[in-house]
Amino acid sequence: MGATGLVTVKDVARKAEVSVGTVSRVFHNHSNVTEEIRVRVLHAAEELGYRKSVSQEPPQSRSRVLKEIGFLYYSFVDDSSSAISNPFWSHILHGVEGEAHQSNIKVTYKAIHNLASTPRELASSIQDMKLDGVLLVGPTEKETVEAFKQAGVPLVLVDNHIPGLSVDSVLCDNFEGAKLAVNFLIGQGHQHIAFIGGPVLEGPRPLNKIYTLERRSAGYRTALLDAGLAVDYDLFESTRLDVQSGYEACQRLLARDALFTAIFCVNDEIALGAMKALQEAGKHIPHDVSLIGFDDIALVGHLNPALTTIRVNKEALGAMAVKSLLIRAKDPTMTSVSFVLEVELIERSSAGPRA
Repeated sequence: MGATGLVTVKDVARKAEVSVGTVSRVFHNHSNVTEEIRVRVLHAAEELGYRKSVSQEPPQSRSRVLKEIGFLYYSFVDDSSSAISNPFWSHILHGVEGEAHQSNIKVTYKAIHNLASTPRELASSIQDMKLDGVLLVGPTEKETVEAFKQAGVPLVLVDNHIPGLSVDSVLCDNFEGAKLAVNFLIGQGHQHIAFIGGPVLEGPRPLNKIYTLERRSAGYRTALLDAGLAVDYDLFESTRLDVQSGYEACQRLLARDALFTAIFCVNDEIALGAMKALQEAGKHIPHDVSLIGFDDIALVGHLNPALTTIRVNKEALGAMAVKSLLIRAKDPTMTSVSFVLEVELIERSSAGPRA
C-alpha cells in the first residue's frame, strides 16, 4: 500500500500471492481464472478495502473460443532434450499443428521443466501466458497438473493420465500394446522374457514412475501370467529412457548370467541400446535373443536387424488432443474423458522363434 493509503492492484496481487495480470483478469471477469484464485483475489481486495465492480458470474460456466493454445512439454526424468527434436514427441507436435491449423488455432511450444519452483508460482506463470487452452505433454507429475487446473484454462494431458484426478487425457493403448508384444514372443516359444523399463519407485517390486510405462509393464506381466508363466523380477531392469541407459541395462542383464531368450523394451530408444549391448556380447539377434521395442520411431525399420516394435500413431495422438481440447473449451463443465488410441504390432527381423 502506498504512502497515501490508496490500495492498488499491486497491493491486491501481493496479498493474494498472484500476478498483477491475474488480478486484472479477475476484475474483468476473464474465463481463464479458477474459482479458487478468483475468490482469493476478491477476498484480498475486500480485506484491503479495494473497491472495484466485478461481475459475479462464475467464469467456468462459459465456453471459450480457442485462438492460441500451448504445447507445453514437461518431463521429470533426466531429459534436457527438446520435444521438437525428439523422435517421439516431435511427431505428436506435428499432429497438433496440423489439426490446429484446420481450426485457425495458433500453437505455441514451450518446455516448462523449470518454469516455476512452486505450484502456486506455476499457476500464476500459466495465466501470464494468456493461452486459451493447454496441451500438457509428457509424464507430468500430479502436483504440476493440479497447478495447471488451478489456472482455469481448458486442459488436456497428452500421453499421460493421472488416476483420481479429473482431467481430460489422450494416450495410446499402452497395456494392450505390451500384451501384443509379449504374446507374440510367447507364441514364438519364448518363456524367459526380460523387461527393460523406465525409472522406478522404491518398493517390493519395480513400479515405473511414469504412468504410461507402468501400463506397459502391467501388459507385460499380464501376458506372462495368462500364459501360465512366472514373472521373474530378476529379469527386470530400469533406465533413463535413452539409448545409453538401455545399453547399460542390457549389459547388467548379461553380466549376471540371467536366463532369457527375449527382451521387451518399453521404448525404441532403449531397444537400440540393448541391441548394441547384445551385438557387442556376441549375441545374434534374433537367433540367440529376440528383441521388441515400443513406439516405432523413425529409422528403426532400417536397422540391421530391423526392429520389431509396437507402432503408436503419434500424429493421430496430437490431432486427437486438439479435438479433445476443442470439446473441453465448448463445455467446461462436462465429465473428464480419456481417449485411448489403438496400437499395432510391426513384425520385423529382430524377433523370431526361440532357438
